[in-house]
Amino acid sequence: MFNCNSINLLTFTYYLKVILGLCMTIVPLFFIEKIVISFIKNKEKGFKINKMFLKKQLKTIYYLISIFLLAFSLYNVINKDGNKCFMYATKDVLNDYKVAYNEVTKNSLDEKTKNNYLESVLLTSYDKNIENNKNVNIPPIETVLNNKTKTEETVKVEQLNNKTNDTTYLKETDKTIQNKVYVVNGKFYLPNYVYGNKASYSGVNCPSNPLKEGYNNPYGYNNYFYTRLTKFVEAAKSNGYKITISHQGCRSYKTQVNYYNTMAKGRAAQPGYSLHGFGIASDLEFYKSDGSVCPYGRTDSSCPSMGWAHKNASKYGLTFPLLHASYKEDWHIEPLTKVRY
Repeated sequence: MFNCNSINLLTFTYYLKVILGLCMTIVPLFFIEKIVISFIKNKEKGFKINKMFLKKQLKTIYYLISIFLLAFSLYNVINKDGNKCFMYATKDVLNDYKVAYNEVTKNSLDEKTKNNYLESVLLTSYDKNIENNKNVNIPPIETVLNNKTKTEETVKVEQLNNKTNDTTYLKETDKTIQNKVYVVNGKFYLPNYVYGNKASYSGVNCPSNPLKEGYNNPYGYNNYFYTRLTKFVEAAKSNGYKITISHQGCRSYKTQVNYYNTMAKGRAAQPGYSLHGFGIASDLEFYKSDGSVCPYGRTDSSCPSMGWAHKNASKYGLTFPLLHASYKEDWHIEPLTKVRY
């Protein structure tokens, strides 16, 4: 699935979507009207329906069916597995994105900051216009110009300097290694990836039977990480929010290789490096108040359970490190403090 954070790609996708829509609606109606008019004119002139006339109409019907099937097939191929760019490409979203694009081009911004801002406009505009959520406001360019938009590096520094989270988990001291990870004074120690050294790879030591191998969960999560996750989820529930964790507690090296080879470049971590393979990362699912899952393109305001999670994760020694990545993942959660050994 490709990235839609591009004015040219979004514009092209929008007009392609319009053309395919016309080919499946207006064009068939035009052909049908043409056939009906031909029959009426023939009847008024007193002509009998002959083979030549029928052949001509059948030819028109053939074109009609061919255009419809071609457009329908192309539409479904492009929109396979819920193509996000195809979903975003609406008139209102495109107009909002163009306004934001013109604003950022007037100001000297680095490429990363510009892309992060445009992506936030894209997601917010989609949430506002498609879900008709009038309470969602497009982020003003001033938030970037006033340095209110944090970079990934700034977020990491703030998290590491948050002393409250270090002292909260001082009792977490266990040198019993689970999938190459051990915890001391609330810090998670994991191997430093070394090319060619499989002992340093993640996903090569996932437990086959976690409960019988000393884990406090059936999924293969590190015990302390799982405890933090459950406390986090329980706190969300007590505040009226529903959040669930992935049942893939420890992702195997083979599975990571498959993700890396089949997903877009940069989308999946290099095999052997993913924290999922060490059992200290999870992909969360966020729910609306009606019990349904918050759809992709959500924001903290349109999905309150996610907004609560992002705001309160650090209180439970957790963090969402990919909120400002080029491939944003608002669902990926990890321990706040990690050390490579």
